[in-house]
Amino acid sequence: MLARPTQGRRAQGGAGGLATMMTMTLMVMMMMMVGVMEAASVEEVESEESEEVLEEDEVVSAEILEPLSSDLSRVSPLSSWLIFRRNSNKGDNRRTKGTRRTSKHGPSGPPGPPGPRGPPGPPAPLLPQQQELLQELQLKLRDMTGGACFQCDGPPRVSTSFLSRLLQPVIVPRRSLLELHPFSQPSDSERSLQRGRSFNSSSGRFTASVSGFYQLTASLLIETGDRVQVRLRDSVRAAVCIESLCQSNLSVESVMGVAAAGGTFSILLTGTLYLQAAEYVSVFVDNSSGSAVSVLQDSLFSGILLGV
Repeated sequence: MLARPTQGRRAQGGAGGLATMMTMTLMVMMMMMVGVMEAASVEEVESEESEEVLEEDEVVSAEILEPLSSDLSRVSPLSSWLIFRRNSNKGDNRRTKGTRRTSKHGPSGPPGPPGPRGPPGPPAPLLPQQQELLQELQLKLRDMTGGACFQCDGPPRVSTSFLSRLLQPVIVPRRSLLELHPFSQPSDSERSLQRGRSFNSSSGRFTASVSGFYQLTASLLIETGDRVQVRLRDSVRAAVCIESLCQSNLSVESVMGVAAAGGTFSILLTGTLYLQAAEYVSVFVDNSSGSAVSVLQDSLFSGILLGV
């Protein structure tokens, strides 16, 4: 008779202890879930695979935990495994897979304009074939010029040149041809233009030291006198002549009409003549007007050797 009540109380105590343990287990699981949710809100980046697993686990765990709240007898090893699987990808066990980072500055804008072009690089070295061709060309040029190749070793040197001004006014009578002289010595600023001693300032003649092409220039300032009657055919001609033979030899000349010019005017003549060695050139003025004319002081006469 005494044994039955004792067994009933033991049964009631055993059932109450089991319910208490299940309640504590459920509370621990809920605390773990709250901690997991807080940790998930702190993390900024998660992998794509972990997001899919969490969504699947949340659905399964929600289906399992909802019956557990109403009926504690349905806690099973499957629900424990799903909870363990859900929390296995958190904290130190978190899988390190490629993450998707969001930009803090918004989407990127269009590309900017191209920058300025840099300085050119150094020239490329000559190929062996180019060097051989260049050397052969230099040798041929030396043979053609008698051993003097001006363009092979550097720029050509000016060997002959002169510049001089008329020393004093020269009067040219009517209907006459006159050679201009004397000329002055070059000033300090004009000495840098002198090469050689081929110009005679007293006679106004330049003698070619070598045969070649010479560039000759004369700039004359002419003043006409008082005339009673002006004719249309009155003119003044200036020429640079070879060996004083302006009619038979080639010359550089220019003509100015006196009636059209009137008063003081200038004549500019320039050209190229081929001179043999020892030939000379000089400036002539042919006055075909009816009165005398005067070539003023500081009129220029210059020349330079261009090549042989």
